[in-house]
Amino acid sequence: MNTLLTTICRDSKTGILIPIPQYPLYTATLALLNATAVPYYLDEQHAWSTNVPLIRSQLAKAKDDGIDVRCIVVINPGNPTGASLAEGDIEAVLDLAAEEHLVVMADEVYQTNVYRGGFHSFKKVLRNMQARKGGEKYSHVELVSLHSTSKGMVGECGHRGGYFELVNFDPEVQAQIYKLVSITLCPPVIGQCLVELMVNPPKPGEESYECYRKEYDGIYDGLKERSQALYSAFKSMTGVSSQDPQGAMYIFPTITLSKRAQEKAASEGKKPDEYYCLRMLDATGICIVPGSGFGQSEGTWHFRTTFLPPGTEWVDSMREFHEAFMEEFK
Repeated sequence: MNTLLTTICRDSKTGILIPIPQYPLYTATLALLNATAVPYYLDEQHAWSTNVPLIRSQLAKAKDDGIDVRCIVVINPGNPTGASLAEGDIEAVLDLAAEEHLVVMADEVYQTNVYRGGFHSFKKVLRNMQARKGGEKYSHVELVSLHSTSKGMVGECGHRGGYFELVNFDPEVQAQIYKLVSITLCPPVIGQCLVELMVNPPKPGEESYECYRKEYDGIYDGLKERSQALYSAFKSMTGVSSQDPQGAMYIFPTITLSKRAQEKAASEGKKPDEYYCLRMLDATGICIVPGSGFGQSEGTWHFRTTFLPPGTEWVDSMREFHEAFMEEFK
């Protein structure tokens, strides 16, 4: 991601469309590059989907401000939202990219973590669009897709291995990207090995396949079960609204905090969602992240939680804390 943004960004007038809420490393990297983040809000009421008319308005506003918008970032499945984009949503983004000559940066590191519907890769959707009548419109769309061993069922978070694939990039541009990558010398051998194992897992009939399948399915089924347990808990909590988790490892619910809770947070120099998260940590030992760390619509409060920990008994601890907190500040 850093390599690609370094290649794309020229100066402070370079703009990159970033989803809100977003994975904060995108805006942090743009700050280091002295480039401009152009935020576009995801549609919470429609499963955190992309809203292309809104993206167009943000793009037009940035252009009016003299910003040269060169790229749109899409995280699918979403972090922190847990959304998984429908094929039609992806087509709409690619259509916009074709019209506006935008590089599409598809962060698809959670592609195996999909619990509702299926995963639609940007590359596959782009190829389908190119194959249709009039598909030459999309022949020049530049797409980069990112994948990682740190996520999915592999989940080797302590080992940083991954790759990105360039589609429709000019050979001269690719050469410059390779040159930029080369100055970082060589990735760790273990990381390279893990990438090889991720893209070429054991196949049916091979000695290790049954063990691999058992572990893979066990991890997937556990994540899916815990996602629904957490979602069910949120639906029962006072003042909490949540979208059904479709993918990734996260849920990003809205929480309505009373005026008293907001005043108490302010008295301690904290944002309301930050105060809520710290109180939960103190009471339960469960660490959740305030929505203000990812970006959220003005006047709303969220928090990101994951369903990675084994078991579901900790869900009851969250529910009990929440109801006590809401009672305290009602």
